[in-house]
Amino acid sequence: MNERNATSLPLKAIRFLLLLLLVALAVGSLLPIMESNRWWIRFLDFPRLQLTISLTIVLVLYAFLGGGSGTTLMTAIILATTALIYQGYRLYPYTPLVEPMAAEIEACSENARVRVMSANVQKSNRRAEEFLRVVKEARPDILLVMETNQWWDEQLATLHEEYPFSIQHIPVEAAYYGMHVLSRYPLIAPQVEFYFGADTPTIVSGVTLPTQGEVQFIGLHPRPPQSWARPTTMRDGHLAAAALAAASSDRPTILAGDFNAVPWERITRRAMRLGSLLDPRVGRGVYPTYDAQSWIMAWPLDQVLYQADFGLLRYEKLPAFGSDHYPILAELCHAPEIAERQVAPAVEKGDREEAQTAIEAARNLEN
Repeated sequence: MNERNATSLPLKAIRFLLLLLLVALAVGSLLPIMESNRWWIRFLDFPRLQLTISLTIVLVLYAFLGGGSGTTLMTAIILATTALIYQGYRLYPYTPLVEPMAAEIEACSENARVRVMSANVQKSNRRAEEFLRVVKEARPDILLVMETNQWWDEQLATLHEEYPFSIQHIPVEAAYYGMHVLSRYPLIAPQVEFYFGADTPTIVSGVTLPTQGEVQFIGLHPRPPQSWARPTTMRDGHLAAAALAAASSDRPTILAGDFNAVPWERITRRAMRLGSLLDPRVGRGVYPTYDAQSWIMAWPLDQVLYQADFGLLRYEKLPAFGSDHYPILAELCHAPEIAERQVAPAVEKGDREEAQTAIEAARNLEN
């Protein structure tokens, strides 16, 4: 073997490995197109930004090193380009290049303001003082806290003077699905609901604002797609049911929580259309909230969606406090007149049928 051939062998091996990685990343990017509840397919919706960056880097390296010859090179480039176009299609709405879906409002009376904070505190996290400091600085009017247990219930008790209205559920079995809602404003007929008999609670309540206006708040925390035994069936049914509850209410509705779904997923977009819900991230950014302890695993699972009777004053990711989730704050203004300036995505053909299919599948799984 001459020296030239010996030198080319490692290069060929690197090219081959890059080609395999390129194909894997492209296939992983395109798989979620499939209508499937399998957790490992649906999970690929989460790291779209990471897949896009990785695919771009690998494609550049592959081309820089000479790639392959003829058909192999063209096939790899076409596959990777198709995947990048699809990723761009999914992520584009969350860039500043798009006009924001949720209109900002410049002036709002204090009595019409509704500050909603959503926080998954992580059950094992014991840095309650830091969390309470974040709450104090954010000054929410409605505080949704998830993954709470008896210990967290005791820590949150210090807020009861400031938040005299509350409802909570501390489960015995599903230890990671405790939920508290604390409010400065009176809660109307608050209740804990369990869609499909599952052990993940949903808190639904009316809220009386100082202006005497009434709004509806829905706090939810569906189970994530995880492990071979947990498809997305329950999660998708949960989100569809919450969207339909928002649509059927005669009060303007706010949905908040750890959705365990990203905003560009098919089920989230369908829920927005069915519930006439606005996403303040559209046109403003991704705002990743999980994993707060990792710079690689970063995707937006925690969300606040709301109907067009609310205008946006502020939307931000709040400081970390030891949980694996960042909390988020949406400061809204209850101003029905702003509905003329913003339009929620319209219901598309098949949305209601798909939602009913998701709900029916969740019910069947319950049985």
